[in-house]
Amino acid sequence: MNIAITGGAGFLGSYLARNFSAENHVTVIDIHSPNPVSGVDFKQCDIRDAASLEGALSAEIDLVIHCAAVIKIQNDGRCPNGMVDVNLQATINLMETMVNKNIGKLIFCSSMTVYAADNASPVKENARLDPIHFYGLSKKWGEDAIAAYANKGLIKALILRYPGLYGYPRRAGYIYNVAKKLINNELVLVDSTGLKFWETIYVGDASQLTKKIATAYDWSSNLEIINCSYGQETDFVMTASKIKAVLGSSSKIEIKEPKDYVKFYLDNSKLKNITGSFDYNFDGGLKMFLGDNLQWAKR
Repeated sequence: MNIAITGGAGFLGSYLARNFSAENHVTVIDIHSPNPVSGVDFKQCDIRDAASLEGALSAEIDLVIHCAAVIKIQNDGRCPNGMVDVNLQATINLMETMVNKNIGKLIFCSSMTVYAADNASPVKENARLDPIHFYGLSKKWGEDAIAAYANKGLIKALILRYPGLYGYPRRAGYIYNVAKKLINNELVLVDSTGLKFWETIYVGDASQLTKKIATAYDWSSNLEIINCSYGQETDFVMTASKIKAVLGSSSKIEIKEPKDYVKFYLDNSKLKNITGSFDYNFDGGLKMFLGDNLQWAKR
């Protein structure tokens, strides 16, 4: 296939570009210059600019994977700068360009943050949506806009909802921060104050699962939504102990009470039905991340 990846120089996008380029022709569309990826073309483009996007997206493209997004979570109730322009308007720009160029298939990288925090786990794709911050709301806006095009038969769309992503080279997030403290034999204080729900997946696993879905999916529906997850509970507090065990750290872990979150994880039955065999799990992803990137994390 000829595949275009918006945001392909970013965190998830760069993993997808490497994975898909092994058997496909991949074009990265991004405002930022990417790290060199063998066999991948690059077109610098600001997808907020419809004319720029028209020039970057070729009519020869079979599939667009839309990763580009402003990913910023603010708990003060305010909308981060640029979020509406990128996460909604640029998504509409992309679909308009796809229709104009007769590009029929879209995979949209969405988020578990579209769900309500009080859904019963495992959370199925038809569960109640009620984002608790503007990032989740902007992903829901993107999904709604895509659904409007797909339901009119203008495109075929596959929406993938991921848990939070962690992994190299992102130097942020709970798993990275806990691992750094454990590597340095520092005290780890697990503080869930203000946390509503939590689930995570290793970015390498998320990328591989996305490729499996794209390869196996039959595109018989105009619109499909799939949770792209391990399908298992990944408790916030227990995760710190698992990281400690993998690293063999002697650090002390203290837990600030009360724990301020509900247990939450995504149902991945639809994912398994499409991909068939499934050998991904949280512990395996964690060991892979810490094993392959230990020296980087130490630095």
